[in-house]
Amino acid sequence: ADPEGGWTVVDWKTGDPPRDPSSASVQLAAYRLAWAELSGTPVDRVRAAFHYVRADRTVAPVDLLDAAGLHALVEQIPAAG
Repeated sequence: ADPEGGWTVVDWKTGDPPRDPSSASVQLAAYRLAWAELSGTPVDRVRAAFHYVRADRTVAPVDLLDAAGLHALVEQIPAAG
């Protein structure tokens, strides 16, 4: 919980930070939406970050996809078959 009433979801990573952090942002967006739903918190009050333990570095993207953005992204994935 954050002092101002929101939340920060942190995914702790043991590996090195990726060279292109944008690819990992989809994962954080999903975690953020899940926590908002589970906790009953408005999604705009939930932030998300990766903390890379070995590098002692926290990466907190500010442009995470919302539910519609994630849905549109998933819709672009070809169906298996």
